[in-house]
Amino acid sequence: MNPQMKQVLAGLRSRHIKGVFAENLKEGRGKILRLIPRGAVVGIGDSTTIRQMKLPQTLLKRGIKVLDAFEPQREKMHPKADRERYATIVKKATLSDAFLTGTNAITCDGRLVNVDAVGNRVSGMVWGHPLSIIVVGKNKIVRDLDEALHRIRNVIAPNHARIRSTELGGIKIKTPCVQTGKCADCRSVDRICNIFMIIEGKPFHTDLIVVMVNEDLGLGWDTSWRQSRIRNIIENYKKYVWLPR
Repeated sequence: MNPQMKQVLAGLRSRHIKGVFAENLKEGRGKILRLIPRGAVVGIGDSTTIRQMKLPQTLLKRGIKVLDAFEPQREKMHPKADRERYATIVKKATLSDAFLTGTNAITCDGRLVNVDAVGNRVSGMVWGHPLSIIVVGKNKIVRDLDEALHRIRNVIAPNHARIRSTELGGIKIKTPCVQTGKCADCRSVDRICNIFMIIEGKPFHTDLIVVMVNEDLGLGWDTSWRQSRIRNIIENYKKYVWLPR
């Protein structure tokens, strides 16, 4: 385990949040499966990391009921009936036995930093069920809150919006960051950075477990990294991102 991950896990412990280390996707998937009780209903928050780990389908094969409104389907979305079904699943997922999602960033001292457009994913991290499992790839580690917020505003959100709407043909997002690649703190109706949340400690009524995987997962990087690593993160993200149309 590299020193940075050791530091993050120590930071989580200091905040009364359980941290679990996994060397790779396979090990991480196995440890997550052991954390979920038999007979549990598992809600999914939109997360490319979770789909990269193939967790929804693995849980289904184990006979566990999964509430997942974010299947990586490429069909045109949505007639009214499908929109209502989507909304129903999202609500039920937040009130399930366990909730499973990723994070936008985690600081070296163990704070989880996230942005959401709707709010279901961030609320599901901390409330509505007895167990919340957050999976984090090594590329999501940042020094501090300033770096976390800078990366979310100027790397993650602009690229998330641009790739989904422009490159992959999803619902068009007309925000300045799609064109410039940087946050303009816009007031666009298409703004996806509507809710920011920082988890500083364990929620009173939810067991929060962070699974740290020693691989790059989801969307996020430092611009100083080598271009081949950044390209690999982006290409893997494109394969697994949920794409509403």
